[in-house]
Amino acid sequence: MQQVVKQSDRTVWWLAIVATLTSIASFIYFDRAGDILAYKDSISHMEIARRVIDSPTTGFGQLGGVWLPLPHILMVPFVWNNALYYSGLAGSLSSMFSYVVASVFLYKIIRDLTGKTLPALAGTLVFMSNPNILYMQSTPMTELLLFACMVVAVYYVQRWIKTSRYQYLVGAGTAIFFGTLARYEAWILLATLTIVVIVVAWRRHYSWQQAEGTTLMFLFFGALGVTAWLAWNQIIFGNALNFQDGPYAKPSLWVGRSDIAVGHWLIALKTYWFAMVDNLKLVVVVLMIVGLIVMVVKERLRLETLPAISLLVMFPFFVVALEKGQRPLHVAQITGDLYNVRFGLLMILPAAILIGYLVGLLANADFTRYAALSAVVGIAAFGVVTLAKPMSIITLRDPSISLQQSYVKDSVLTSRFLHAHYNGGLVLMESFGNELVLFDAHISLGVNVYEGSYKLWQPALANPVKSQIRWIVMRRTKVDLVYEHLFGSAKLRPYSLRYSNDEYLVYERKR
Repeated sequence: MQQVVKQSDRTVWWLAIVATLTSIASFIYFDRAGDILAYKDSISHMEIARRVIDSPTTGFGQLGGVWLPLPHILMVPFVWNNALYYSGLAGSLSSMFSYVVASVFLYKIIRDLTGKTLPALAGTLVFMSNPNILYMQSTPMTELLLFACMVVAVYYVQRWIKTSRYQYLVGAGTAIFFGTLARYEAWILLATLTIVVIVVAWRRHYSWQQAEGTTLMFLFFGALGVTAWLAWNQIIFGNALNFQDGPYAKPSLWVGRSDIAVGHWLIALKTYWFAMVDNLKLVVVVLMIVGLIVMVVKERLRLETLPAISLLVMFPFFVVALEKGQRPLHVAQITGDLYNVRFGLLMILPAAILIGYLVGLLANADFTRYAALSAVVGIAAFGVVTLAKPMSIITLRDPSISLQQSYVKDSVLTSRFLHAHYNGGLVLMESFGNELVLFDAHISLGVNVYEGSYKLWQPALANPVKSQIRWIVMRRTKVDLVYEHLFGSAKLRPYSLRYSNDEYLVYERKR
């Protein structure tokens, strides 16, 4: 037994080294291609972090109340450096670290389930070599941080079930605590793992007091992030549910009334199915389904398998979210376009575990072992080859298509004008919808009076001259608050129009 543990430990360290090198190589590859900041949201995340230390009203209040704060907090130590900030590396570092953590703990989950190193490596390879994972871990997006928190939580619940040691349950609660401060999907996993804890207590015939204490201990740590976020929104915005129904959080801002998945269960189901297949590829999805069927039949829902199976909850969650109009997701097979297709990538976690489990069962016979390993190696090789054709990576193609839209081109032109002509002074511009303008112009956020500028925003809209505003940037086709308050009003008389295109108007105060 001692020898097995040591071998496992050595394998984990080698795996961590390989994952680290793979992460760095992937970042360099996508950075040279200019794809690190293809998602507009990636720039938004870094801007939120930067405003904590570079804003007319600095402080943690700049974290806002819609996007969860952990990704931005992790970026704060790096965004002060312009080289890291404008390259995107300031935001990518947490994603890259999360890739390594997720790889290591996926390996641990599978090895703990199968008791074998080779199947654990095979399943982990499915995750590590997925080209969409390799791209997303290279960006300042928040998915990889969520994945890391999820797999750590699942691993520790699995270990608690296997050993009955409560320190593992505390570890799981801590991991899900961080997850619930990274992305809202972790809130769903928190609820699911809580049910797992209750089921384990029931099937092991815990007394009522013991079951209650165990569940509350897990929730004390796990639900702390949710409680803190509700309290934050209540204190800062006077509405605990500001992240759901606030002016910048309403689903209607992203989900159009004509979205065909809303109110149609079958279309919602098909949409998420295609998003999953586009991200994982059909062979991986099929193997995942086979692995699930085999696990359920063979293990008969053995308690140790429940945490891993709980990761599958993301499929019905997104189907419901699409049908209810809470999440926007478009796939080419349904709507002819792409939007947020990366949501389907969540299923890579249960896929990796279930495929590793399947390989573990087949590893008892030489022929099936080699066949299973050949299939996994083939999947990994396909992922690597896919990197040679970046536009075949669905999570990259999605934002790349968006960058071709006319409003983005107008934003770039506006940024070029400001970069060439801005010579100091406060800039009045709403950030929502215009995140690219100042970033591409390389103008400090410290001069931007925006909707999150405490006690500066409303006075500036009411009287920009009195508020010492020198530059005014507004967007007219998608009406923003600056346009709504100032365009065509006497408040603009002290300003002259310096630049305009189909989307933007830029004014400078007359000398």
